[in-house]
Amino acid sequence: MDFGGDLLVLEPSMVFQIFSVSRLTGMLKFITPENVASFYFKEGELLYATIDTRKKKIGNILIEKGWITEKQLKGALRHFLSNEGSERIGNILINKGYLDYDSLAAAIQEQMKEVVYEVLKWKQGHFIFFNGVQPEDEDILLDIKLDYLILEGLKRLDEEEAD
Repeated sequence: MDFGGDLLVLEPSMVFQIFSVSRLTGMLKFITPENVASFYFKEGELLYATIDTRKKKIGNILIEKGWITEKQLKGALRHFLSNEGSERIGNILINKGYLDYDSLAAAIQEQMKEVVYEVLKWKQGHFIFFNGVQPEDEDILLDIKLDYLILEGLKRLDEEEAD
């Protein structure tokens, strides 16, 4: 660990802004008793985000968008399980001709945005940073400014609190 802190002192939006402004490169983890989220930065730009407990799995996003059917997803999941998870679901869907790469990339990027929005809600827990650590084997990365994601996430929080 190269840097860390408590979310009671620095909330996630502030932590994200520090990493962006400081142009840091590495992995930032947010840890709560219920969940862990990991964010990868390169020179302050958010590249990739993942969370242990996802609210929306990639297959559900693809079905909601109408890009695949439930039957196609079930077939891909059977293939995934029969090969002991050696191939990613997205790759299986592409190889079977159910999905194109651009649609998969858009869905994965949406999923990563949702990770940011989820973590912005966290009020308790810790964050730790590991300098220089980059995501392995990830070719679909975020292509959106972190400031935009923070503003959108905070707007969502305000709307939820107003309801």
